[in-house]
Amino acid sequence: MKLICKLTIIFSVFGFIWSCESPDSLEPVAGVEGKLFIEGEWPDSIQAVALIVLNSLDPGNLAAGLVSYSTPMLSPSKKSEYFFQLEPGFYFIAGAGLTIDPGIFFAKIDSFMASGNLPIVVLDKTPHLQRVIQLEDQEVIEIDQTILFSQ
Repeated sequence: MKLICKLTIIFSVFGFIWSCESPDSLEPVAGVEGKLFIEGEWPDSIQAVALIVLNSLDPGNLAAGLVSYSTPMLSPSKKSEYFFQLEPGFYFIAGAGLTIDPGIFFAKIDSFMASGNLPIVVLDKTPHLQRVIQLEDQEVIEIDQTILFSQ
């Protein structure tokens, strides 16, 4: 009787393992990755710096095109790495300065997005905002960006 119970358990476990599907591999994702560099002295009016990804460009209403943003870099940091997982398509990437504390910004981001009034300033207007990034399926583009604060 004990042998039958043990064999039943062993065959049940074996059957369960056999029926489980395992993925062949994870699919690569599309995105943009790179490093963000800061040169010069941080201005007092900027609390943090982040890269933003836009799918449309309306300088008067950046919230309308905002797709994603990087982890904010706080003063006096000079270097950071980023990765944006994005769907295939066309995008703009720009450096943005947060004019309020990042904690407050992210706590109220839904309110800021709804109002269309983001407490950010675009820090690099050219050439990045004039360049359109086109992502294909499963393509990762590497772009390093430098934000230059006046010295």
